[in-house]
Amino acid sequence: MKQFAVALAFVLSVTILTPSAHSLEISEYNITFDILPNGFVKEDIFMEFSEPLNESTLNYVVLGEIYDLRIRGSEEENVDYILEKKGNERTVKFAVPKNTKTLHIDFVAKDLVFTRDSIHGFFASLQPPRARNVRIEIFLPKGFAVYRDVIYPEGYETLTDGERIYLRWEFERPEEFMISFKFYSIYTDYSLAIFVVMVFSLLAVTAYLVSYYRKRVKGEFLRGFSEDEIKVLNILSERKVCMQNRLEKELGFSRAKMTRIVKRLEGKGLLEKEKVGRTNRIYWKR
Repeated sequence: MKQFAVALAFVLSVTILTPSAHSLEISEYNITFDILPNGFVKEDIFMEFSEPLNESTLNYVVLGEIYDLRIRGSEEENVDYILEKKGNERTVKFAVPKNTKTLHIDFVAKDLVFTRDSIHGFFASLQPPRARNVRIEIFLPKGFAVYRDVIYPEGYETLTDGERIYLRWEFERPEEFMISFKFYSIYTDYSLAIFVVMVFSLLAVTAYLVSYYRKRVKGEFLRGFSEDEIKVLNILSERKVCMQNRLEKELGFSRAKMTRIVKRLEGKGLLEKEKVGRTNRIYWKR
């Protein structure tokens, strides 16, 4: 069984480039995970600082592969950065302008979701920077739902934007924690159910048509025979082999009458007879 892999961890270290360096206070730290249909996850990190920054250099550390990285400051201007790779660790180094009050960091990660037997799992290990309030939101792909409500940690809300389900956590000054849950495609389950119903419906219709066709063909076939001949044909078609003298007694026919019927049906190729003592063994040929 494939194990959950540690997919993402965050460490934000800030160095103020002034003689009186001090730790920054972050008032709001929000992360939105948008799970894409291909299993990748688009992440949007928003930070609001309690006070505007002086001109600063920041490092942002991520574990795992990331793509399409973009950093924006208070005026939504793009911030240049350097991405350094060491093993599984990615360090993003960038300088922010003076008076920066908010930061947006967004990128695409590929190591947060795994799949086994059509059930998808999400796992993230998070270490947010020191912040008064932290909010985490995870959007499932359209047409997906949480599997069996096994979600960690507790204290979440299950919400919807009208098209997609998403989960929300809110924390006050959290330290390192993990988030995990499983989800599945509701369309897959519906498709399987619809397929099963269609198969059984097709089988039922086929069985009805075959039965109807056989009855109709049999009715057309028997139209050219007398009532007594039809009685003989019905018995022979079910039993396949009969003794002529027993058939006479069962139907109440005379020996002469039974002989005439057998001779006529034999002439039409419907049966054949075999002499056994003073009677015949009759075989159905259709």
